[in-house]
Amino acid sequence: MILKQGRRWALVLSSLLLATQAACSPPAQTGRESPTTWVDEKIEQMSLDEKIGQMFIMGFRGEATEQAHTVNAQAEKLVKDYHIGGMILFDRNVDNPRQVTKLNQDLQALAMNNGAKIPLFVTIDQEGGRVSRFQEGATLFPGNMALGATRKPELAYRTGKEMGTELRAMGINLDMAPVLDVNNNPRNPVIGVRSFGEDPQLVSQMGTEMIRGFHDAGVLTVVKHFPGHGDTAVDSHVGLPKVPHDRKRLERLELVPFKQAIDKGADMVMSAHVVFPAIEPTPGLPATLSKRVLTDLLRKELKFDGVITTDDMEMGAIKDHFGTSRAAVKAIQAGADIVLVCHQLDVQEKTIAAVKQAVSEGKITEARIDQSVRRILSLKAKEIGKRSIITHTQPESAQGEPFANSAQAQAVARKTAEGAVTLLQDKQKRLPLAPSKTARLLIVTSNKPQAFKAAAEKAGYQADVVWVEEWAKAPVNELIAKAERADAVVIGMSRAQTKQLALIRQLEMKQKRVIVMGMDVPYDAVKLPSASTVLALYGATRPSIEAGMRVVAGQLPATGRLPVTVSGAYPYGFSAGVDGGGNES
Repeated sequence: MILKQGRRWALVLSSLLLATQAACSPPAQTGRESPTTWVDEKIEQMSLDEKIGQMFIMGFRGEATEQAHTVNAQAEKLVKDYHIGGMILFDRNVDNPRQVTKLNQDLQALAMNNGAKIPLFVTIDQEGGRVSRFQEGATLFPGNMALGATRKPELAYRTGKEMGTELRAMGINLDMAPVLDVNNNPRNPVIGVRSFGEDPQLVSQMGTEMIRGFHDAGVLTVVKHFPGHGDTAVDSHVGLPKVPHDRKRLERLELVPFKQAIDKGADMVMSAHVVFPAIEPTPGLPATLSKRVLTDLLRKELKFDGVITTDDMEMGAIKDHFGTSRAAVKAIQAGADIVLVCHQLDVQEKTIAAVKQAVSEGKITEARIDQSVRRILSLKAKEIGKRSIITHTQPESAQGEPFANSAQAQAVARKTAEGAVTLLQDKQKRLPLAPSKTARLLIVTSNKPQAFKAAAEKAGYQADVVWVEEWAKAPVNELIAKAERADAVVIGMSRAQTKQLALIRQLEMKQKRVIVMGMDVPYDAVKLPSASTVLALYGATRPSIEAGMRVVAGQLPATGRLPVTVSGAYPYGFSAGVDGGGNES
């Protein structure tokens, strides 16, 4: 759900946390009990049910609208009856910072007053850009591909640090980020701008710096989706993708960022529901269920000794081909420590029961369970940013500093957005469009119309903004008539649609000045008329749209470079706005 009145919530949350920190936070760990001792003692005291519960991260939802902003019957049952190790929050669980803070306080209190009294991993998918559960009320950071376009690793670090500070303040101690997939397939429907780019070294550098930032903020991370989801043309949420390349190619591209993250101390690695025939010869067996991938490659070859988690086992790639509960057993047998089951209570209960049955039948040994639980508890005891999950269970106030929409966080988001804007094409030399001479803009977009209007007016334009909900039903003739009364036309484009392209062509034929702002991966640039001016923003966050409008107005240079290859005319590193165009030297 979109969060409103973010600045007000920042102040409310800051006050709330300052008032509750002393009451809610447990005492700091003393030197009498080391993390290793704590882990050993917990494992010795835990029942088998409690151990198995630690191996699950689960989500909860409401019954009617799916929204669940407080601890409901499903959440309580998962924590109290099944002793789960972690809870993942989705849009349905997020209303505003104060609400999320209270929710996390209640979830941790439930865990700490139950059974083995082990704090939860409280996790979320907050990648920045397109995948952000907090839309407002927390800082709107541009996504990974925007960071890749800046070529500035320090911005990746600062993004991780500021994003992590906000999350930890609200009680979120584990972020399902960053994405380390190398996006080198233009047809990839699920990764795209979530990736830093197509160059494994760029992805490695940006990813490891972001992890360092999260750690300095006290937040653990999950690198995903191992061994790589970037070169797929199928979304694993709905189907079973395959990466057909040989092992040498995987070593050269897909595996590089994961190797570097592991070498620098990655906390948790998420497996991909993707088939890799070069590693796993069993036809149709995805990485999540493959011992050759999780144990032989990840554990033995890459020497990863942290926690391995699956992606959500209710996704189509697993549910439709293997069944969630049966697949969970296979994933643990393959080497997974944590199984993610995010939505339906009946599926969650059946999955836990299937693992218990597998242990009772000897298909999974209790020693194998202990092995995973030791890794999980060791991660909860791991000290990062001068605290761990077991010493700082509850939400914190970040030492009283502002943490939601803070000035320093906003500055990082703004610098990233501004450094990312890439000029791909301006053959007619339309830029800049000085507001004093071309004041009237028609803006046509299917995404963020209010942000476009605010950004255009902030840049000095008079903006008539038209929101097109479905391009297939777009009134092209009406839009052309509106364009006749404008000095220039800005098109906000996510993925190019047939009618959208037809509108752009007709406007160019009428010699209207058209500026296309790409708010997704920039591959569609090759479909646009050669006369159009094209900017790549790599996302639709408010800072990105504001940066794009400032470039149009001549208030900001376009210094970003392509982090992916679009075509022979637009190769990796290309920029028409830097040094007269060209590639990186």
